[in-house]
Amino acid sequence: MKKFLSTCLCLPSLCLLVAASCVQAADAPVPPTVDEALQVQTKATSTKVEPEDLKNQTSILPTVPQAPVIREPKPIKPTASADDPFDNPTPVNFIAPEIPTIVQLSNRDINRIVCSGPMSDLIFSEEKGVTGHFSGNSAFVKFKAEDTNGELAYAETPSELFVVCNGAVYTLIAEPHEINSVTLHLAAPAKDVFQKNINLYKNMPLEKQVLQIIKEGYEGGYPSSYKIANSDTLISLCGDLRINLMQTVDVEGVGLRLKQFQVASTKNEPVELTEKTFLSLEISESILAVAIENHVLNTGEETRVFVVEKREQSQ
Repeated sequence: MKKFLSTCLCLPSLCLLVAASCVQAADAPVPPTVDEALQVQTKATSTKVEPEDLKNQTSILPTVPQAPVIREPKPIKPTASADDPFDNPTPVNFIAPEIPTIVQLSNRDINRIVCSGPMSDLIFSEEKGVTGHFSGNSAFVKFKAEDTNGELAYAETPSELFVVCNGAVYTLIAEPHEINSVTLHLAAPAKDVFQKNINLYKNMPLEKQVLQIIKEGYEGGYPSSYKIANSDTLISLCGDLRINLMQTVDVEGVGLRLKQFQVASTKNEPVELTEKTFLSLEISESILAVAIENHVLNTGEETRVFVVEKREQSQ
């Protein structure tokens, strides 16, 4: 068997193993890893906005009973008290343009909508008790509360919001709920996605590209040009571990995909995790890298595992 070589990259509580190709964990040879770890920096991009006139837009509420529900994102990692701000990252859901999408907003607090570039218009129905304004790349929306005999009555009726961002129209069906303030993120138009991703990664070697997307996954923040899909899929890999695929992130135009797994021990004793455990066809057929957040799990503990793979161009 070919000798196994590895090099660790130390981010906070994070160790990275970069592999050249996918192998089985039990008996297949393991490819060598990179020799040096590179620090990564996130680049932000923006596009020019062309405004559109939507003042005469008719109601579309009756036509979208099956529209997807976008709820306030929650951390994949369990909450823990720590001083490190990255201990509880919050993944972000991006809303696509041109598709009417149901969103849940606070009926008490001010809600924020974030565009990947400057925002050019915000249209809403004042008669439904909605107020708002936009500035720069953000819009701020609030449901008005009515004073009834000295008591505040909060909104319960859904309302339409139309946001013009990056020359595309985003149609939101806002449902008021008794929740905290919500921040929504608008995805870049499809025509801009490939070019934005290429611009982000074009000057990086493959090793640095891998480190970039793992760092973004670890911190829980992605550019709006990424395609993000949340899930909860159980993976059968090891009897001592419960492995769930929680999130898949595609960097279209670059050919990279990040898979985020939630891993828990099923044993009544500490379990030590190694990157080699996840070099399996059950995890991916084209692994480039594996990163484990916590290598030792005590009974009842969970951790995150990040796997970077090379996307097939036909996907």
